[in-house]
Amino acid sequence: MILFSSKLSEVENRLLNNAKKTKAAFPEETKLLESGLALMRDMAHATQDTVRDYEKTPNLLTNHNLFARNRELLLHAYFCMLCSSYGTLIAILRVVLENDFLMRLFNKKPQFAFEWLSKGIQERFSSGIKSKYGKSGISDKKGKVDLSRAVFRDVVEKKARIDVNNFYKELSNYSHPNFAGWTHLIDANEGYGIIQSIPQFSSDCADKAIGMMLYFMQLSFKAFFETFKDSLLSFVPQLDEWQRNFTKLMAKYEGRNILF
Repeated sequence: MILFSSKLSEVENRLLNNAKKTKAAFPEETKLLESGLALMRDMAHATQDTVRDYEKTPNLLTNHNLFARNRELLLHAYFCMLCSSYGTLIAILRVVLENDFLMRLFNKKPQFAFEWLSKGIQERFSSGIKSKYGKSGISDKKGKVDLSRAVFRDVVEKKARIDVNNFYKELSNYSHPNFAGWTHLIDANEGYGIIQSIPQFSSDCADKAIGMMLYFMQLSFKAFFETFKDSLLSFVPQLDEWQRNFTKLMAKYEGRNILF
């Protein structure tokens, strides 16, 4: 059965060649991303026994699922990066960053974790937990998706807070249908942007995409370890090693715009 006519083999060959070029150009970076994905999988598995504490601590439930979701999102983002689908990758990473913000916020304010949950899940908690955590009014607001932005207000230094907000806005440009972000990744033809059917490898785009992926992965590790510290002490040596390699690779991004 032919799904995409004879052009399918051309697309497959291009994607495979893009992956080979990416790994050849960034051997240390792709290795660190792969080891990070494996470490995320192991950490999520190691904390599954804490399910018995979910009924007493809502942010354990939310953050375990948000971290597991980020692992899946980063895995698919990594495949997009190998295939040179940079615009799609960035749309995925926006969700990863939102999840990172939520995990951090829920660690600081567990009542937000409870009220962020759906009504159906909230009903599974005891009346005591509902009374303790259901007081902020978050559950009565329609715009729950904007809750992650509440963490911006925890950034004390004004310039840093503005930088974080601007960074998030730039990521959002790749997710909205006005193509604001995509214009950086497409060929221009007489003033019109054309999104290519066969992605092309770009060393510069891959470099910046890797920087964002590693940075967001580090944020996930930090928030998740903060949530489940007692269950993850055995992972400290692995996390320390990953952090050392991360610090070494991320040094080249200092003073540079990590976005496209």
